[in-house]
Amino acid sequence: MNIHVQFDTAIAMVSMGICFGLLLECYRRIRPKKNGFVFLTDALFWMAYAVLLFISLYKVNDGIVRPSFFLFWLVGCLMYSTFLYRFLLPIVDGLFFSIRFLYRLISGTIRIFLVLPLLFAVNCILSLARMIKFLLSWLVKVVIVRPWTAIRRPKK
Repeated sequence: MNIHVQFDTAIAMVSMGICFGLLLECYRRIRPKKNGFVFLTDALFWMAYAVLLFISLYKVNDGIVRPSFFLFWLVGCLMYSTFLYRFLLPIVDGLFFSIRFLYRLISGTIRIFLVLPLLFAVNCILSLARMIKFLLSWLVKVVIVRPWTAIRRPKK
């Protein structure tokens, strides 16, 4: 392994350490609080990050793992936690705010333009069905039942 590949690998590991700090911060914000999925989501996060780390290592130097690379990764984590935390955290907050805003906007638009008119149409159809049922029962009572009882009534 020549010096150029080692330098590229060191830069990749430092950037993956910074990426780890950022991804961990994002994961802490979306992590479930108190239910049975915490263990599962933690395991999935760590497995996904390990795969991401070793894919980047494979792309840079064909997957050769050396202890110094983990030190560079640790340097990247420390750089994030000491210097970059203050600058990147507002960006993460803005990203989450934007995602929540877009979700609420899209779900509200779908609710207003699709769900509510559909519910209104269903309620109108149900009301019409109830009115027709009432009118038919009244018509049967007035046209058939009353005259039939008048015919069958004995004369005094």
